[in-house]
Amino acid sequence: PIYRKRSGEEDGSGERGLLHSWKGYSCSITPERVLVSRPVLQASLGTRHGILLAEGEVYSFGEMPWKSGMAGTTTVPVLEMALSDQRVVSVAAGSFHSGAVTEGGVVHMWGENASGQCGLSGATTVPDPRPVEMVDHETSPSQPVRVLELACGEQHTLALSDCREVWAWGSGCQLGLVTSVFPVWRPQKVEHLAGRYVLQVACGAFHSLALVRCLAPQEARRTLPDKCGQCHQLLYTMTDKEDHVIISDSHYCPLGVELAETREQPSPTPRLRTSPSEPVLSRLCPSMEFTVAPDGVQPTDNVPGNQIQKDTQEEEKDQTSSRTPMTDAASSPYPDEQALNDYLKRLSDHSLAEHVGKASVAPSTTSLPVNSVGSTFNSLVASCASAVGERMASTYEALSLRKVMGYYYPSGAAGCIPGSSEALKETREERVRLEDSMQGKKSSSLGDIREGEADGLSRRLSLPGLLSQVSPRLLRKVGRPRVRAVALSPAAVPESEEHLPSLHTEVWSWGRGKEGQLGHGDILPRLQPLCIKSLNNKEVVRVAAGAHHSLALTAQSQVFSWGCNTSGQLGHMDSPSTIPRLTKMSEGIRVWDVAAGQQHTVLLADGDCFQPILYYSGRQIKEGTSGTPQSDSGGYTQQPVLLPFCMNLGYVSSVFAGGQSCLALADRNVMGFIASLHELAAAERKFYCKLSSLKSQILRPLLALENLSTTLGSTTAQLFQTLASNFSRLCHLTGQHATSLTAFLRCGRDIKGLVLLDHATIFLDTYKEYCGSVGNLLVMGGFQALVKPSQDAFGKSLECVQQLLESGEENAPSSDLLVSLFSLPVRHLHDYGRLLLKLATCFEVSTVEYQKLQDSCSKYETLALHLKRKRKEAEYTFHFWKSFPGKMTDSLRKPPRRLICESSNKALTLQNAGRFSVNWFILFSDALVHAQFSTHHVFPLATLWVEPVSEENTGLYGLKVTSPEESFTLLASSPMEKAKWLRAINQSVDQALSGAAQESTVPGSSPIQRPEPPISRTATYTFYKDSRLKDATYEGRWVAGKPHGRGILKWPDGRTYIGAFKNGLEDGYGEYVVPNKTLNKDDHYQGHWKEGKMHGFGTYSYATGEVYEGSFQDNARHGHGMLRSGKLTSSSPSVFIGQWIQDKKTGYGVFDDITRGEKYMGMWQDDMRQGNGVIVTQFGLYYEGAFANNKMMGTGTLLSEDDTAFEGEFSEDWTLNGKVSNPQACYF
Repeated sequence: PIYRKRSGEEDGSGERGLLHSWKGYSCSITPERVLVSRPVLQASLGTRHGILLAEGEVYSFGEMPWKSGMAGTTTVPVLEMALSDQRVVSVAAGSFHSGAVTEGGVVHMWGENASGQCGLSGATTVPDPRPVEMVDHETSPSQPVRVLELACGEQHTLALSDCREVWAWGSGCQLGLVTSVFPVWRPQKVEHLAGRYVLQVACGAFHSLALVRCLAPQEARRTLPDKCGQCHQLLYTMTDKEDHVIISDSHYCPLGVELAETREQPSPTPRLRTSPSEPVLSRLCPSMEFTVAPDGVQPTDNVPGNQIQKDTQEEEKDQTSSRTPMTDAASSPYPDEQALNDYLKRLSDHSLAEHVGKASVAPSTTSLPVNSVGSTFNSLVASCASAVGERMASTYEALSLRKVMGYYYPSGAAGCIPGSSEALKETREERVRLEDSMQGKKSSSLGDIREGEADGLSRRLSLPGLLSQVSPRLLRKVGRPRVRAVALSPAAVPESEEHLPSLHTEVWSWGRGKEGQLGHGDILPRLQPLCIKSLNNKEVVRVAAGAHHSLALTAQSQVFSWGCNTSGQLGHMDSPSTIPRLTKMSEGIRVWDVAAGQQHTVLLADGDCFQPILYYSGRQIKEGTSGTPQSDSGGYTQQPVLLPFCMNLGYVSSVFAGGQSCLALADRNVMGFIASLHELAAAERKFYCKLSSLKSQILRPLLALENLSTTLGSTTAQLFQTLASNFSRLCHLTGQHATSLTAFLRCGRDIKGLVLLDHATIFLDTYKEYCGSVGNLLVMGGFQALVKPSQDAFGKSLECVQQLLESGEENAPSSDLLVSLFSLPVRHLHDYGRLLLKLATCFEVSTVEYQKLQDSCSKYETLALHLKRKRKEAEYTFHFWKSFPGKMTDSLRKPPRRLICESSNKALTLQNAGRFSVNWFILFSDALVHAQFSTHHVFPLATLWVEPVSEENTGLYGLKVTSPEESFTLLASSPMEKAKWLRAINQSVDQALSGAAQESTVPGSSPIQRPEPPISRTATYTFYKDSRLKDATYEGRWVAGKPHGRGILKWPDGRTYIGAFKNGLEDGYGEYVVPNKTLNKDDHYQGHWKEGKMHGFGTYSYATGEVYEGSFQDNARHGHGMLRSGKLTSSSPSVFIGQWIQDKKTGYGVFDDITRGEKYMGMWQDDMRQGNGVIVTQFGLYYEGAFANNKMMGTGTLLSEDDTAFEGEFSEDWTLNGKVSNPQACYF
C-alpha cells in the first residue's frame, strides 16, 4: 500500500528507507512520512513535484501537469509504470521535469520539455518516462554512453557518464556548450571538461556545478593552448610590477552567442545583454531582467537592499510559476573574426575613457541592492585595474560607478534601446572594449588577486606563451634556490587513491551568475565551466545547487555557500555572496550531507551524539488556516537552526530539498546495526576534524617559524619534518575514509564493502609509519626541543594544545603535552577495534560477516597494543640517554634505536676481564654494545649468536657470544639474570632478523614465536678486523657467525663477489669482479671456488680483452685451459689451448698467433716454448725441432711450400747450418 501519514505514528511497513517530508523550520512542524511498499533508496525534489526510488521502483508525487488527468497536486506517490521493467539505480528531479538512470546506464526522462530539457525532440511535454539516446560520435564506431547519475535544472539536464564526462541538453548558458542553437535536443558532451575526472554534477535553476578531481601532476604539466579558440586572444595575461608579478589565467571571452529575441516574456521591457558573453535572447538567461526607472528618477537610498532582493525573488518566482509556452528561435552566427580584430584595434588606438564618455547612460534602478552592488563593482573594477596593469588604472579613473552599473544593468535610455541599431552597435562595441580591458578578472577577483608565491610561481612560468613576456628580473628571481622545509598539503597514501574517494578536488561552475551563484567574485554569466579557485585545496567532497545559490561540503564537515541570500539560505548574513563563504555553524557541529531548495538549505550533521541531527537555513513557511503551508514568507533564518523533530526520525542517512520542501531519508536502529554504522562514521568524521585542527593550529605554525631548524638542530628538525609529513598522510587517509563512510551510509550498507576491512593494510601501515616517526622524535629529545618554539608560537601555557587534548592536566610539563598530542592517533585505533566488534555482534557467529569483522577488530586492537608498547620503549630509551654518562651518546644515539636492557647494576660481566677494567653491556633493539671507559664496540644483532654455557663443570652462569670476528663469554650474576639476558638477546636478535618481514605483515596474524633465533640466517655485516675482508660488506646467508650459503661480498675498492660461501670463505660457484683503474674496465671471473680461492673450471675475462676459459687452482690458471686475446672471438688475434701450471703455460699447448700468421704446437715452460714443437706459418713454412726460450735451437727440420727441406742445426737467430734437399732441382 502507498499512503502518507504522520512520522510519529508506528506501523509495520519496515524499518529501512523511511522517507519524511516537511516545509520550513517552525517548532510546530511534524514531518509527514511517505510510505511505499519497499524501502526508499533515493529521492529528489523539483519546484512542485518529487520523485523517489524504492528498490527498483520509481514513484512521482506533487504537481505533474504533464500527466493526463493530474492537473492538481497528487499527495499519493504514483508508480511510473513505464519503468517497471527497468532496474533503476538513481533518479533526479528538475524544476518541472524528471529523470532516471537504469543499471545499464540508460537515461529515461519525462515532464516538461519546452526547452529541450528532456532531450526528446518533437514534444513540449513528455507524460511518461522515455529513453534518451546518448551516443558518443567521437569514437569509431559510435558507442552508446553509459550514464552514472543525472542532475536537472529548470531548463537543462546534465548527465555524468561512466567515463567521468559531462553531457548536457536543454537551453541556456548553463549547458556549458559552444553552440548558437537552442534548445539542444540531443545530449552533447561538455568539451570544456573533457579530459578531466568529474566526480559529481549539480544543477541550479539556471546554473551548473561540477565536482572535479584535480589533475595528476604529470597531467597538470602538459602543454595547454595559449590562445582562446574563439576570439584568439591570449588566455593568460601578466603584469610585471616592482615587487611582484600578477598573472591572470581566467580569460573571459568577449564573443557571446548572438541570438534573435523571439520568446514571449512576462515583462514587456526589452533587454540588452548584461555582459558581452551573454546572448541577447532572453530565453538563454531570462532571469537577468531588471526594472527600468523613468528618466531622471534616482535610486532611493532608504530601501533596504535585502528587501529589494526579496521582492525581486518573489517577482522571479511568480514569473517562473506562470511561464508561457516557448517556441524555437532563429539564430544568427557568431561575429566573425575580422569584426573582433577591428574591435581590438580600436581598443588599442583609443583610450577606453574616450569611448565610455561617448555613451549616454541613464541612471537605473536594479533588482539588486544598490549599495552592495556598488561596493561590489568598485572592488571588482579596482582589482581588475590592478590585474591588467597601468592601462587599467586610467580606465578606473574614467569610469564612474553609475557608468559601470549602466554597463552591466542597461537602462531604458533612448541610446541604449535595441530598437536603435546604431546605438545598439555602439553599445556592443563599448562592451567588447570594456570586456577586453577586464581580461585580468579572476575567479576570485573580489579577493586578493596576487597569487601566493609559495606554490604559484613555478606554475605561472609553465603557462604557455608567457615566457616571452617574463622580465629578466623575474627569471633571475625564479632561478634562485629556494629552501622548503616540508609540504603539509594533503599527501595521499598511494594505495588509498585506488580504494578511497579523492580529496584533491576542484569545483567548476557555469551558467547565469546574476545572484553570484557561480562563486567567481562577480555576477557575470559564464558560457563555459570555470574553476572556482577559492575552493581549491578545500577538500570539497559534495556540491549542491539551489535555485539561485550553491553549496560545497568539505571533508572537514564544513559548508561553503554562495549566491542568493535573500532568505538567509546561505547560513550567514553576508549578502550578496559572490564568493564561497563558510556557513555559520555552532561549535562541534559537523555537517556531512547538504541539500538546497529554492530559498532554503538543509544540513545533515553530527552533534554531541552519533545520531544525526538536521539544520535548516532559509525561508520560513507560514501555516494556513487549513493547516497547509502557504507560499508567503513567515521570516527567515540568520544562521542555520536546529530542527527539533530530527531526533524522532531515527538515523537519517541523506537529505533532499527542492521548491519549498525538504525530505529526509532515515532508518530505524535494526539490532543496533544502523546505530553502530553511524557511530563509526561519526567517530571518523570527528577524528578527521581533530587531526585537521592539529595540523592547522599546531603543525603549520611550527613549520612556519623561521628559526625552527636552528632551534631544533638539523637532526631533530629533519625528524620533525618526517613526523609532519607522516601526520599529513595519516590525516589525508582519515579524511578519505570519513568521506567513504559517509558515502557508505548514503548508498551501500553491505558490510563487506567497508574499506576498513578489505584494505586494512593501508591503515595499519600508515599508523605504524606515523607512530614510528613520533617514537624517533621522542628518543632524540625532539619534544623537549619543541617546547620553546611552541611557547613562542602558542604562549607559555600551550592553551591551544590543552584544548585539542581536551585534558584537565594543568600542571603537566609542556613536553608531555606535546607527546600526548601527537600520540592521539593511537587512541583512535582502539575506537576502530571497539566499533568493529560492536558491528560484529549484530551478526550470527557462523556468518562470514562476523568472522571478517572479528578478524579486523583483532588486527586493529593488536596494532594499538603494539604501538603503545613501542611508545613505552621510546620513553624508556629517552630517559636512558638523559642519564647516560660519557661522550658516547652522540655516536650511539640513533632515532630508530631502542634500549632493551643494560648491565649498569653489574648483573653481566666479561669473563677473564682485568681486575680494574670496566665492562658495560647495553642491549639495544639493533645492537649489543660493549662499553669500556671511553671506548665502545657495537655488535649488530643480526650477526650475533648467543648460547648458554653449561653450568655443570664450571659453576658459572655463562653466555657464549659469537660475532663474525669475535667470540667471548659473558658471566651473569645469577641464573635469573642469565635467563633474563639470554631471553632478551634472543628475542632482540629474532626481531632484528624478522623485523622487516613483521613490519610488512598485518599485526594480529600471530607470527611464530621461536625459543631462539635460527642459527642459519640472512644478514648484512661490514668487516673491520680481518685483513683480507677489512671494510668489506657481506650480505647473504650466515651459519654460526660465518658466511655460509649464497651471498654478496663488496670491497670498498670496487671488488665484488657474488656466489656461494662455506665456513666464511668463497666456496662453490661464484662471480668475481675486479676493477682495473688503469684501463677503467673490470676483470670478471665466473667459475668455481674452493676455500676462498678460484679452484676448478672457470672463465676469466680480463680488462685487456683477453679471455681464459679452463681450470684454476689457488687463484691461478692451473690445468687445461684456453686463452683468447682480443675483444671478439671471431677476430681474436691469438689463441692458446693447452696446459697451465701456476698461472703459466707449461706442458703441451697449441698457440695460434693470427697477427703473425703462425701456429705453434708443442711443449711450453713458464710461458715460453721449451722442448719439441712444430711451427706452421701462413707462407707455407714448416718448422719442426727443439725449442728453447721461444727460439728453435739445435737439430731441426724446415720444409717450405715448394718442398725444399732443410735438416741441420738452428742457432738462436734462426740461422740455418746443414743439408738442403730440393726434389724439384734433382728433376731438372
